[in-house]
Amino acid sequence: MLTISNSIDIIIPSFRLDEQYLLPLIHLPKPAGWQFTYYVVVDNPQVKPGKEILRLSEEGAIHLFINPENLGAAESRNKGINAGNGEWMLFLDDDIVAEKDLLFQYVKAIEGHREAIGFIGLTDFPAPMNTFTRSLMAAGLTTIFTIANRKEEFMWGVTANMMYNRAAMQELRFSPVFPKSGGGEDVDLPAQICLRNNARFICIKEARVTHPWWNDGQPHYKRFERYGAGTALLLPRFKKFTWYAFPNPIEGWVLALLCAPLFFIFLSWQKWLIFLAAIPLIDMGINYVRAAGMGYRELKVAYYMTLLRCSTEWGMFKTMIGQGKPAYFMKRINVDFTRPRHFRTNRWRITKLVIYLILLSLLIFIK
Repeated sequence: MLTISNSIDIIIPSFRLDEQYLLPLIHLPKPAGWQFTYYVVVDNPQVKPGKEILRLSEEGAIHLFINPENLGAAESRNKGINAGNGEWMLFLDDDIVAEKDLLFQYVKAIEGHREAIGFIGLTDFPAPMNTFTRSLMAAGLTTIFTIANRKEEFMWGVTANMMYNRAAMQELRFSPVFPKSGGGEDVDLPAQICLRNNARFICIKEARVTHPWWNDGQPHYKRFERYGAGTALLLPRFKKFTWYAFPNPIEGWVLALLCAPLFFIFLSWQKWLIFLAAIPLIDMGINYVRAAGMGYRELKVAYYMTLLRCSTEWGMFKTMIGQGKPAYFMKRINVDFTRPRHFRTNRWRITKLVIYLILLSLLIFIK
């Protein structure tokens, strides 16, 4: 299929088909001399399109696809990719609020970097609204969304606001091996494109959208479990960028369970329970110190940070075991795809190791 010069396909996978978000995206001001084609792919066969969406579809202002069954985020995006022939593809989420000049900023970036493999826009969040959203910030779970604020180039960005060059993508597509609801696929595809083209995506912080807080800012953990599952699925796909680390809390629990007979024989079951309970408490203490250093001094922030981390790590662990890959236990991946090492550590990991050694010493020597 021949691509059309000065053309951008705007691909929006949607489950809700919420017009309050979609219509402003469809009606964004557009630079002259450029062709924009919308592909809205609905991954919910039960959805009933609103009158305005139906009108725009019937008039040809948008291409509306409703999947006959739930295919997942990856396959829905692929349907939009395969349906279009634009020189560039802009992926947007169906619940973001875009700045009025979004398309102008992307066109400006293209005209200044025709050879680019693509661009990472800025996906910002509103100010934290409660303890849980402050925990998301402190835990770094919004960091990749705002990567354009800190980097000039990067290997991947979130598909809530990211543009690809069709020529650089070629036959590569979002992989269906990742969770249907998302997690890992928006790391996998851009990283593969970067490695193939020996280039990186250019960060454009001026191309800005605002993403609402997930679940209206209320505590939830399934999303982050999915992210962990996606990370586990990345490990065998990018082996040369993986490395080993000290056990995380979930892996620590697994090791403690395996060591239970030793505790029962040489110490006591009560000391084993103390050690088991200490694993999340030590992590929570470290998280409190980390969060306090960022200005978040609520104990509940550290509590939520620990639950969020354990959710991600549980997603990684159960996916790894489910895939029959126990060799990936305690393995990590360089998400910036640079400087792979066989083992990595930092001051927080070293601090935790020292605390664990002190605790074990106390359990062994105190009668």
